[in-house]
Amino acid sequence: MFDTITYAFTKDLPGGPIYRPADPMPHEINSDESDDDTNELSRGRLIGGVISLVLLVATGAYLYLTL
Repeated sequence: MFDTITYAFTKDLPGGPIYRPADPMPHEINSDESDDDTNELSRGRLIGGVISLVLLVATGAYLYLTL
């Protein structure tokens, strides 16, 4: 990602905009970079997956029955 504030201030310069990398946000500094699906499922991730699947099926059924 690049810094959008610097880009917005410099986009109309004759030499073109200045692109610079954005500083990491506080929540990005403290998070793991290994957030992939190779790890074991935690209880919260499993519950969230089930809830999202139920919502997706319910929305599909609702749209199918209303059309």
